[in-house]
Amino acid sequence: MAHDQLDVLTAFLYGVMKEQVFSVIPEGVNLDSTFDCMVIVKSIYGLKQASRVWNETFDKFVCSIGFQASYFDPCLYIKTSDGHCVLVLVDVEDVLVTGSSLELITRTKNDLKTRFEMTDSGKCAFVLGIELWTVKVAV
Repeated sequence: MAHDQLDVLTAFLYGVMKEQVFSVIPEGVNLDSTFDCMVIVKSIYGLKQASRVWNETFDKFVCSIGFQASYFDPCLYIKTSDGHCVLVLVDVEDVLVTGSSLELITRTKNDLKTRFEMTDSGKCAFVLGIELWTVKVAV
């Protein structure tokens, strides 16, 4: 079982706002307008809604490629195919992909990279402060 770690770059900038959020026009931005504020259309860092909007964006995409969120932990996504299982675990912008098929892990990583700009750290030894190791067991 392999476990690879990915990091989504600027994760909070992927989401589209559902609510209307207004902001003062930042100093230095020149607009041909008489307005003193602007509507924020895309999620940005610092908004209270940013983490929720990012989570909804990630969830929608991962479910669209065949994963289901775990009933017990909505940050864990599960996909089974041809007797193999792939797990995606997300913690804010850090993503762990693991499973019983290297081919499915690679396909999942490639699918994620087509939607989100990511760095691929490859094999993961630690996640959330927990050391990971693989034990080979013959059944």
